[in-house]
Amino acid sequence: MGKFGFLAVLVLVMGIHFFVLHSQIQQQAVIAKPKAKVHRITLSSVVVKKPVVLPPKPKVAPIILPPDPIVLPPKPKAKPKRVKKPKKKKVKKRTIKKPVIKPIEKIVEVIPPKPLVQQVVAPVVKVDTASIKDAYTAKIRRAIQQNLLYPKMAKRMRMQGVVRVAFRVLKDGSISNIRVINAPKKLLAKGAMKTLKSLDLEAIPSQLGESFMDINIPIEFKLVQG
Repeated sequence: MGKFGFLAVLVLVMGIHFFVLHSQIQQQAVIAKPKAKVHRITLSSVVVKKPVVLPPKPKVAPIILPPDPIVLPPKPKAKPKRVKKPKKKKVKKRTIKKPVIKPIEKIVEVIPPKPLVQQVVAPVVKVDTASIKDAYTAKIRRAIQQNLLYPKMAKRMRMQGVVRVAFRVLKDGSISNIRVINAPKKLLAKGAMKTLKSLDLEAIPSQLGESFMDINIPIEFKLVQG
């Protein structure tokens, strides 16, 4: 908006204000004020009322409250006196010396030694433990072959082969720690395990002086033609 536009708006606003003020002044001049009515008062019409005398109020004696009681602070409690415990007198223990009893000397009879008797020592015979061990192992092999449990399914399937086993023979001839080292078929390995468990071997020869023997031998499963 330029300067001329601003002046035009200002002139227009002032003209509106002037018009409104002029119309209000004319309206006030037209409205006439009403005349005030005059009331006449005569003495005959005036009634004088006597003043009303109220009875005096009874005097109320003032209430006197008793004074607040004086609260004295509590007396401090006296600390109880510590009673000193009487000191215990140390009683010296009397040590009673026991009389020393001297041991009575024993009278020992001296027995003369017996004359030495010459013992005849038998000549030591060397035992061939290797041959005894081989003979015992051969007995175990024969016992296995004589009591061999050939599985029926393996016979039907015409299974043959050598199963290598290891086990321990105890002093009384019982067998323990049986294990299969090598086997061509599982059925043949089971047959070898059952055979060893069913054996009742002789005891280990006393000449060997052993409580057990570890054996490692092959067991042959072979079909007999016939």
